[in-house]
Amino acid sequence: MLNELEEQANALLQTLVELPFESCASITREFRSLPLAPGLYAVRHREHGLLYLGKAKKLRERFRGGHKACTWAWLDNYDHRDIAISFIPLMMADVLKLGDELEGILIHATKPPYNAQYPSRN
Repeated sequence: MLNELEEQANALLQTLVELPFESCASITREFRSLPLAPGLYAVRHREHGLLYLGKAKKLRERFRGGHKACTWAWLDNYDHRDIAISFIPLMMADVLKLGDELEGILIHATKPPYNAQYPSRN
């Protein structure tokens, strides 16, 4: 099961990071370009690549309520036009059942600089 999950995680990661930057959701006050659906997301910088990976039950609400990756990007003096969010909507059942494991595999594999902790892999 874990190998199958790792394969799924790798495919999702490839989708998140290979989406053209211009096709990602822009950083705005209301984040209207993000769906209210559950899913995995990546906060990306135009030149520096992946900054943060995560999952959310409601993508838009996750960012509208404030997100540390946006704050840290601001503290690092990144221009908001150089930060964008790629996302993959998932079924709520998948987020609840596999979300933590998928997120852990993705974070462990990529070690994004704005993820404070990297899950250990047994």
